[in-house]
Formats: sequence, structure tokens, C-alpha cells
Amino acid sequence: MDPLEEQQQELEVLDSIYPDELEKHSESSFTVSIKLDTTSSKIHTLVLSVKYPPEYPNEPPQMTLAKEEEYEANDDSDDDSDEDARQLARNINLPEQVSFDRDDLKSILAKLNEEAELQLGMPSVFAIITLMKDEGEDLFRRKLGVLEKHREDELNKQEAESSKKFIGTKVTTESFNKWREQFRKELGVDERLANFYKAQHGGKMSGREIFEKGLANDDDLVEAFDSVKV
Repeated sequence: MDPLEEQQQELEVLDSIYPDELEKHSESSFTVSIKLDTTSSKIHTLVLSVKYPPEYPNEPPQMTLAKEEEYEANDDSDDDSDEDARQLARNINLPEQVSFDRDDLKSILAKLNEEAELQLGMPSVFAIITLMKDEGEDLFRRKLGVLEKHREDELNKQEAESSKKFIGTKVTTESFNKWREQFRKELGVDERLANFYKAQHGGKMSGREIFEKGLANDDDLVEAFDSVKV
């Protein structure tokens, strides 16, 4: 079949498949704007410009790739407060932060050119458009995954920093008793108490000391209780 005839037939088929997306510039050049299916309210559109060389499909089409990114129209867009709320939502909504840069477009276009080379000898633009959409959506998911990983790392870091404020040395019965003994020793608590009791009881042990030391007998008990003033 004559190349020009094949080009005309393919263009007619493409126009029937993409009636709203295809814009014809001439019999040999056109653009196709494909919206990507993403989780973002920001509309990502890849715009493929195609020019048939004279011998297409026996030689690959000439292609360039561009992008369009815009937010969905909102009836309340004139309301400043609503706009502020939407801006805040964008800042905390990770899918809204995904954007394609020049390197992303170059990467996708390189794959489209590879596909065109594989399809030499047959009309290939429909396959190329399908691949473009798939690659764009896959790239969106990968870029979103990077943002999610970064956000998760930041949250974990903040959580770790916050938890440091509430983490101290774990206290056990053994460690508490050891600390208590050392504390009393450093302050001389036991010695000062002993001196205090001796001063209060004329150098004699109190009833409590007698009981604690197991030295109590009848005479000691009587003397100890006699010393208690009511």
C-alpha cells in the first residue's frame, strides 16, 4: 500500500478513537493530548506531537512530547478562603505534589521512539499513544512512591526525636534499692537518724529499734513504753 494512503487511513482511525484528544494540523501532522488516570486532583496531560515522514510507516514518525498540568475547575474558585483551603490541601496531599520535569518527558519519549522502531512497516501511532499513557501513569506512581517514602522517613524521624523526651533509664526494684541505698549513704541518713534517736532517748534505743534488732525482752519493752509520752 502507498505510504500516503496508509497515513491517511491511520489518521482517520485515530480521529475516530480520539475525537476530543486529537488535533489535526495538516495531512501529515497532528497532536494527541492524553489525560493520565492518577490519584491526584491535578490533571496530568501528555501531549504527543506527530509528524509523518514521507515514507511512514516504513520509517518512524517524528515525535515530540510535552506536558500540561492543571487543577480541576471549581465553581468556588473566586472565593479566596476556599482557595487558601485548597492550597493547604495541596501541601499535605502527596499526589498533588507529583510533577513531570524535562527529564521525565525525555525518558518517556525515548521509549516511544523505541516502540516506533519495533513497529516499522506498520502503522504504529495507536500503539505509541497507548504506551505513552501507560508509561506516564507508571511514572506518576513511582514518583508518588518516592514522596511517600520521604514523608514516612520524616515522620519516623520526628517521632523518634519526640520519643527521646519521654525515654529515661528503666527503673527496676533492684536498681531502685541500689539507688536508695547509695542516696542514704551519701546523705548520711541512717547515721543522722541514729544520732537523733539516741539524743531523744538518752542514748538508749527506742522501742522501734529494739523490735527491729530483735533484742526486746520484758524489761526492755516496759522501759521502751514508759518512755513514750502521751
